Amino acid sequence: MGGARWSILLVPAILYFFSYLHRVAPVVVAGDLMAAFAVSAATLGALTAIYPYCFALMALPGGSLADLLGPRWTLTLGGLSMSAGSVLFGLAPAFGVAFAGRLLVGLGASVILIAGLRLAAEWFRSEEFGTVAGAAQSVGSIGALAGTTPLALLVEQIGWRRGFVTIGAITALLAVACYLSVRDRPDTGGGRPLAAGPDLAEVVAGVPSVVLNPRSWSVGMVSGGIYGGFAAFVGLWGVPYLTQVYALPRVQAANLVALAAVGLLVGAPLIGWLSDRWRRRRLPLMLISGVNVLTWMALAVPPAPIAPAFLPLVCFLIGMGAGVVVLAFAAIREVNDPRVVGVALGFHNFPAFLFFGVMQWLTGVVLDRYWDGSLVAGVRVYAADAYRSAFALCLLLAAGAFASACLAPETRCRNIWSAA
Repeated sequence: MGGARWSILLVPAILYFFSYLHRVAPVVVAGDLMAAFAVSAATLGALTAIYPYCFALMALPGGSLADLLGPRWTLTLGGLSMSAGSVLFGLAPAFGVAFAGRLLVGLGASVILIAGLRLAAEWFRSEEFGTVAGAAQSVGSIGALAGTTPLALLVEQIGWRRGFVTIGAITALLAVACYLSVRDRPDTGGGRPLAAGPDLAEVVAGVPSVVLNPRSWSVGMVSGGIYGGFAAFVGLWGVPYLTQVYALPRVQAANLVALAAVGLLVGAPLIGWLSDRWRRRRLPLMLISGVNVLTWMALAVPPAPIAPAFLPLVCFLIGMGAGVVVLAFAAIREVNDPRVVGVALGFHNFPAFLFFGVMQWLTGVVLDRYWDGSLVAGVRVYAADAYRSAFALCLLLAAGAFASACLAPETRCRNIWSAA
């Protein structure tokens, strides 16, 4: 089963790559969207926030679907929804249609990682789960990389509309490939499943069990606090900040934001592997969330923008801090009923993507509050003080994540639900 265990995750991993590309793509075309639909920063933030709000809304339903329908069907349906939404977004003649397209993308993408990790839970042991989750986040970070400089170059060549239509077509092919290649569980050698999935009654009973478990919240809020700031920077305001405050060209700014994806690419598998090796969850959560606080202090506290020479390090550390979500995925599985892994993994998405959406909208509100009326080619330009005020919200959220990490349980990489 050694090779089969990893090969079964191949197509879902590629689909997750594209779901992450969809997640961060608006940061590169933010100016194009504001000009095409004549919208403000707050309105654009609301448009991009549809994606994470879908994740928050679908957290428990998505996890329940992964348990009931199985990963295969959940991945297939999610991929088809993403495809349709991306094509609709690229062809949108008006803001309302673009809104509907992002809604479909968000609904489809919301189940991809949950279903992929639900699949991994059937094929890998608990003490290997941090490593697998880290590998998944690495794939996602590569998708985030593709959503920065490569997407910027693609937009320069064919325009943002054709770019999104092309991405949607590829996503549809991957959805079909998931249906053809994924098998929900290992078999005993005669085509018989190793174990049956939970029935409807077990899934329904598992929802309040997960939601009312205080250990679920202490773990989930770590991801929420860290991921909210990461998403606001990488998913929307990073490129505008660097182009407007430091006067960098768009492609060069996208290169710097791409370093955050590199940080996630390096940090997620390393953090997951070390956690599995050391048999510890709580201490790595505390260490990484502490570094994340210091990183946001560099952007939010000094009265003047930091020196350009430090920007690559700051961007890298923002991404590395986001790698802590792999430990949260592993820990939330270990503090809940193992029969409803999908529900537990789905619940993790609720605080993470709730803060994702709120922060993209709220940082846009703060930027508009401090806007001095400057416009360049129909796009609002914000001063350094406006961005510093927006990043102060990210710092506050990071501090809350560190406090939650201090309250998280130590599972030692084993399921402790019966003792909860």
